[in-house]
Amino acid sequence: MQANWIRRLAGLSTLAALVALAPGARAEEEFEVRVLQGKVMVEAKGDWHINLEFPWKLVIGDTKLDKSKFTLSEKTAVVSEVPSGVGKLRGAVCSHDSCHTIEREIKIP
Repeated sequence: MQANWIRRLAGLSTLAALVALAPGARAEEEFEVRVLQGKVMVEAKGDWHINLEFPWKLVIGDTKLDKSKFTLSEKTAVVSEVPSGVGKLRGAVCSHDSCHTIEREIKIP
């Protein structure tokens, strides 16, 4: 019986790891990150908005895309012409007096 329980727990752990690493959309309560071929989009949810003053950045290998490469609006932050690979996204969303920094490892197909 204990071996069955351990196998189930191992299976759930593996599934959780795969979901966490899967490319595509990843949602939080405050925002959602969408990754498409050549494009990354952050969409603020509800009362949250994109922090237009934050130094947005996306680094993929030797390619560094700073805030000037992003199209920022009240609800979305979009960067296009992104090379494929694994990279790191930095940005921020705010609501009222609270701001949350976004630091996300992403995979561009």
